[in-house]
Order: sequence, then C-alpha cells, then structure tokens
Amino acid sequence: MKKLILGLGLALMAGTATAQSMGVKAGLNYTTLKGRDAENYDYRPGYTAGITARKSFNELIGLQTELLFTSKGAKRELSSNGTETEERLRLSYLDVPVLLSVQVSGLFFEAGPQMSFLLKGKQTLEVSRSNTTTITETEITDNPYPIDFGYAAGVGYRAPNGVGFGVRYNGGLKDIDDEGSFEGKERRNASFQFTLSYIPGF
Repeated sequence: MKKLILGLGLALMAGTATAQSMGVKAGLNYTTLKGRDAENYDYRPGYTAGITARKSFNELIGLQTELLFTSKGAKRELSSNGTETEERLRLSYLDVPVLLSVQVSGLFFEAGPQMSFLLKGKQTLEVSRSNTTTITETEITDNPYPIDFGYAAGVGYRAPNGVGFGVRYNGGLKDIDDEGSFEGKERRNASFQFTLSYIPGF
C-alpha cells in the first residue's frame, strides 16, 4: 500500500518534473482537528518535509506541485472525577498539493487543492489519578479514512538566490472518520505550516 501511495505521489509530481524549477522544502506544522465533534481539541506541533516543482507559464504565474511527508494530529485534555486524561493524536500523511502560484518581486501567493494519503496513525492516552500516571499507545492507522481531500493557501517571499519562507493554511474538506470506530463523527484536519525552501533557478 505504501509503495502504491508513493508511486501515485511521484506520478503526480511528474506533471511538473520538466519545470524550470525543482527544489526541497521543510518546516513546522501547527495542527488540530476542526468540526462539530472536535471542539475540545487543541493544536499540537508537527513537521513537514519533501520536494517541490514549479512550472512557470510566464513571469508572474506558475503551477507548483509538492510531495510532502507531513505530521498532523491534535491533542486535548479531559478531567472527570479526579482523573486527568491527555489524548494525543499523531497522523502521518503524504501530502500532494497542486497550487496556482503568483509571484511579484519575490512575494508569492499560492492556493489550490490538496490530496493526502494516510501512512500511519497513533493515539496516546496519558491518564493521571491519585499520583499515578498510565500511558497507553494504540496504533489507529486503520481507523481514519486513508485518503483526505482539502485545500492549501499561503503567502511567502523568495529571494533571488532561491531561498524562500512561506506561511500556509491547510484545511480538510473531508471528515477523517468515514470509517472505523469513530465513524459518523465530524472531524477534519486543519493546520498552519511554516516552511523554508530552496529552489535553484527559480
């Protein structure tokens, strides 16, 4: 399955592989869950890293495609009858955004759809009561829906030497609980992303 996902991602990247510019990017995510059943979730830190390619139509407009390994998820704290529970969700995805990019004097704007493939999921429960703490880790890879659809929009600046900084918001359009033990709940991925990139010849 992972080989199939990676192959599909590489195939999508091939659409811009002949572009004028290819490079690398990495950074931090600040992720959570949104929706009717995600009111108590807070943001948690994560990471993103991968490759990017851009096909320019003219000096201003281009199409940018990326292949990013991204850590998402959320955390929440619950309290009941003297028991404190902290839940942490870690969801690892392969993100493939396809973005329309507009750049003017180094400043760029980007927006477009994103498809994400779930690679691994883990739930950690830390339960504290009467000065005793119990930590339980459960693999939940088969619980969230394996494919997520969403959008990405952001701004940034790229210097003439190809080094750039970007801020992006990723929003999920599909509930992650379409199957599994949480089926029927309304929870969607959401994250802010802060990245550094290097695209030579941009």
